[in-house]
Amino acid sequence: MKIKEIAYSKALKKILDETSKSSSLLTNQSRSFLILFDGTDEYNINEVLSFSEFLKKNGKATKLLSFIDSKGELIDFGMAVYNNSSLNWFGFPKEHIFKLLESSESDVLVNLNISDKKHLHALACKANAKFKISLPTFYPHNFTMVIDTKEKKDIKGMIDEIIVYFDILAG
Repeated sequence: MKIKEIAYSKALKKILDETSKSSSLLTNQSRSFLILFDGTDEYNINEVLSFSEFLKKNGKATKLLSFIDSKGELIDFGMAVYNNSSLNWFGFPKEHIFKLLESSESDVLVNLNISDKKHLHALACKANAKFKISLPTFYPHNFTMVIDTKEKKDIKGMIDEIIVYFDILAG
């Protein structure tokens, strides 16, 4: 195992030890959503913004946190954004990104981490949410629900399937 993987595994284990597994049920009373995603591709940004608007039209508050694969200046997309300069040497988010998450609590976390990026995964595990939804992942986690979608690499297909699950779970 590479030294970066060992360091990442130790840091992730610490997060999982410090946070409890989410266990709440998804209901119509779920009012706030945090959506984590890779926004490097403009298509992904547009699809997540559409999903956020859908949630808002249904009376839900949304917060977005996006990773942009770059080291340069970040463009304001109207959401919280971080990039490679916010990652440490073993690919773990730096403290200021975790503090951004800790500053708010959400009823539901939606982890749209289609590439299973380690840093997005760590943020999803650390997020203060009562119900956590994610795709299958290689890494240990504290998610309430893991959805194995047919559309593993298409964010729109994934969002569509998640909406179906919302409808089923929220009744």
